[in-house]
Amino acid sequence: MRVLSKTAPVTRAYIRYASTESAAQKAGQAVNNATSAVKSQGLTKALCNLYKTVTSPLPASIKSPLNKVVGILEPVLYYSEVVYHLGKQVVVRQNFTLPGKVDFAAAETQLFKVLEYVKAKNIKSIKDIPVEQWKRGAIKTFELSSLFVVGEIVGRQNLIGYKD
Repeated sequence: MRVLSKTAPVTRAYIRYASTESAAQKAGQAVNNATSAVKSQGLTKALCNLYKTVTSPLPASIKSPLNKVVGILEPVLYYSEVVYHLGKQVVVRQNFTLPGKVDFAAAETQLFKVLEYVKAKNIKSIKDIPVEQWKRGAIKTFELSSLFVVGEIVGRQNLIGYKD
């Protein structure tokens, strides 16, 4: 054992043993691996595999409640992923676009027209609306609902149910 004198300063050479990759490169590779896992397996399976990897060293007393939560969340994640992909296909095939500023402005002006009409008629409660307007509203509601049903039948190309 080596004994240092009390007067000699102890110096230590600080040497950084750097790896060939920086931390940023390693993090980037981890993100790429996770992204490729999500693309190949799907989000639900990738998250479940990540959960299994993270919780493997945990004791059973902690894993048990977590497994119950994951058991509930797994179908929710799966079906939300299915709805997302189905919605994406519908948007592409129907050529849907997001509404622009012009569409919002038109909806806003229409809403203000309705509000001004209600103010002009001095309608303060439902009881103030005359029976004639109730009848007209019921007829319009029936027309719109019947048009919806006819559109559903045309869209399905069948009167009852879907074609196999």
